[in-house]
Amino acid sequence: MKGLKHFFATPVSFAGKLTIRGIGIQERMPPSIVHRPAGTGDYLIMYFYEPVEISSGGTVVECTEGTLMIWRPGQLQHYGTRKHCYRHTWIHCDGTLVESLLEKNSVRHGEHVQISSVPMERYLSMLYDEISGSQSADEGVTSALMTALICAIAREKRKKTALEIIPGQLLKVRNLIESGCETGFTLGQLAEKAGYSAPHFSALFRKYFHSSPIDYLIRARMHRAAYLLRDSNRRIGEVAALAGYDDIFHFSKLFKKHFGKSPREFSGRNRKKK
Repeated sequence: MKGLKHFFATPVSFAGKLTIRGIGIQERMPPSIVHRPAGTGDYLIMYFYEPVEISSGGTVVECTEGTLMIWRPGQLQHYGTRKHCYRHTWIHCDGTLVESLLEKNSVRHGEHVQISSVPMERYLSMLYDEISGSQSADEGVTSALMTALICAIAREKRKKTALEIIPGQLLKVRNLIESGCETGFTLGQLAEKAGYSAPHFSALFRKYFHSSPIDYLIRARMHRAAYLLRDSNRRIGEVAALAGYDDIFHFSKLFKKHFGKSPREFSGRNRKKK
């Protein structure tokens, strides 16, 4: 969908709650400056892939690639560059939903921020498909996608302004623990997957996730076991094995320590040990 530029002949509108007039995804622009003194009468949310100059009525600012800008209705729109071609992804939208989402998520208009292109490309593609792919767009789906877009922008903004960004290799190991907690991971194996020594890995893991790696693994196993115990066809020994424990007594001890109840009490059923 790269190079898309689409203004809807009849804007998509839901009784003042949400109006979408146009969507562009990686639209390529020649070296040029766009200058609209009175804006466009709606919100313009725009992401730039190359360095451009931007203004909303004050000083013209030179921005780097990866810049997002939001202009409110009636606000001066100035953007582009005469130095080179550039691409942008954008949406013209309006309505009480947009206003409330921007305010609730502390996403300010007239303020340029550095974020990833992922939220704009992902949700604008989905919005375009919803609007253009049927005779009439569904209000619930369209509103949900608009909500997801602005919430994702806000999350990206928080990530960029956070004092500490969690290293990618730690996120990878955390996700590995959660998705494969039944695997008999050792501290050394987890540290190796993250590319750190065991002591350094443990210190970093605790710093970012407020738990030791092994405690995090145990917690993930306990929550998986609790979910499995709700199936009355599973025996406690089977649940223990699926949660990564060969010793049912050790499993039961850890489970009771975590939840305050034995697996049998938690399940509320009379189960036979396997």
